[in-house]
Amino acid sequence: MENKMIKDLSFLQWYAEWLMKKNNSNLGLGLWDGKMEMAIAFFHLSGLTKNKMCEIEANNMIDEVYNSLTHNIAFDFANGLLGIGCGFEYIINKGFAEGDSDEILSEIDAVVRSIIDGRPIDSLDIGKGVCGVGYYLYCRLRNKAGNDESMTTLKLKEYLIYLIDWISELLMKTNKTSECNDVYFLLCRFQKLDVFNFKVNRLITLCLQKMMEGGCGVEDHYELMGIQSLKLLKPWI
Repeated sequence: MENKMIKDLSFLQWYAEWLMKKNNSNLGLGLWDGKMEMAIAFFHLSGLTKNKMCEIEANNMIDEVYNSLTHNIAFDFANGLLGIGCGFEYIINKGFAEGDSDEILSEIDAVVRSIIDGRPIDSLDIGKGVCGVGYYLYCRLRNKAGNDESMTTLKLKEYLIYLIDWISELLMKTNKTSECNDVYFLLCRFQKLDVFNFKVNRLITLCLQKMMEGGCGVEDHYELMGIQSLKLLKPWI
């Protein structure tokens, strides 16, 4: 047991040093392939290895991301505003940093409302499609208390209902089993929020029918927010 702990720590220290040596100057800001991804990995590694440099690196990257946010950034989940917003929510809820997520994310919330009102996209995948919008709303709502009736929470729930209607319309049209897969795992998370569940349950059934007819593989792309570096750290976090 002791030898395993030593080997684990040795690997984690090596991984932290390897990430710090990488050339990060060309990194974007995003969650799947950018500074937000790296910051979250460094926060976890800081706690696991007690390496203070990891925490310093994480905080520097978070500052860079926050100070670089503009309305010109793409809104997609993979490497745009939606993923960055989920990253900030994750960091605050994990206790890696202090802050009021409702205040910090108010402008991204407004962008999300605008997206749902305008419905500018017709793909359903998580990376660049509607499921990315839905997962942002899920991340914003999943840690809210059941009796939270603040204006922010009520507005998020209102737009979750509008989003479920949007998903319903697109799901009726798509024959892409990969999209049905992403919708299915998102709806399973929506069930826990207990908002509009009678429709959520009907859509889950429809997703399963389409997935069975298409014979697609099943993969949860939302696990650990889809961040590859966190999947590597999964045994320890």
